[in-house]
Amino acid sequence: MPDEPLDLKRAFKSSFFASLFNDQERGLELVNAILDTNYPPDTKVTIQTLSDVFFMGIQNDLALLAGDTVLFLGEHQSTINRSIPVRFISYYGRVLERMVERDRTYIPGIVDLPKPVFIVLYNGKDPYPAKSILKLSDSYKKLGAHVVSESFIELAALVYNIHSPENADLLGKSPYLYGYVEVVRRGREYQAQGMTALEAVKRAIQDCIQDGIIADYLKKHAAEVEGMLSGEFNWEDARRALLAYGEERGFQKGAREGMAKGVEKGVQEGMERGMERGIVVGMERGIVVGMERGIVAGMEKERQALALRLRGLPLDISAVVSITGLGEDEIRQLWYPLPDSTPEFPNI
Repeated sequence: MPDEPLDLKRAFKSSFFASLFNDQERGLELVNAILDTNYPPDTKVTIQTLSDVFFMGIQNDLALLAGDTVLFLGEHQSTINRSIPVRFISYYGRVLERMVERDRTYIPGIVDLPKPVFIVLYNGKDPYPAKSILKLSDSYKKLGAHVVSESFIELAALVYNIHSPENADLLGKSPYLYGYVEVVRRGREYQAQGMTALEAVKRAIQDCIQDGIIADYLKKHAAEVEGMLSGEFNWEDARRALLAYGEERGFQKGAREGMAKGVEKGVQEGMERGMERGIVVGMERGIVVGMERGIVAGMEKERQALALRLRGLPLDISAVVSITGLGEDEIRQLWYPLPDSTPEFPNI
């Protein structure tokens, strides 16, 4: 079928991906490749281009309705955002509003809906698994056990890394998806060699046309693709630079705050441990001193008791002092506690 002109005057700038597959024939090819279906060429495909308010106004998401399925597609050249399911459920709500008349939701019976499938095609530079699943429920706040989890909405998005060899069969089913990946891959290679984004994209387009890779599309839309893809490359580089800057600033701030909190916590723990140690040492020393004093006091009592037993014996006071270790005055007070009844010691 004749190629339709690209509409680049929307409120949001189209991405190379969205523009390439915003087409009946290429869209159907992509649906059959991803869903592993065999919809015939005359199958009607309804295309919804979704304005991406989450990512700097770059329009790179599509909803393709074919048969009994509506395929939601997101494409990413940067790091995967784990909040993609939040974005998809927002799109799904908007698509439902267009597909289902409001009055139909108030009548008895079930409203027939096409089955939604949510797919992300990752085309970035960073390492990523061949396939992964991102779930909406991962974004839910932790709720109490009394909440019935079955009442929650779940949305699972399947992420394909289209650079992984494990997904080569997917590219083999869709020549246009393969061509898209090749243009981007070659453009990145040339940019890594020192070319500007625009120079790299122009060279990649020329090479792909020469090699017969989606040449029909690139010959008609070379200028538009140059503008779109070079802009995406520049945005990707800017995003990485901003991310690196933000990470560095965050690290520096985190290090400063961490040191301050560490010192504060260290002082607090030091004081607590010091108090604990002081109490233990104090108790230990108290026990030792108490035992020493107890021993001394016990020995003193024993000496006094011995002096009392020696009271009636014919001993000189000096002998009693020598035996007990007590002083003369102390012995006198023990023997004769009343001051006026203290006699002279007998001299034996």
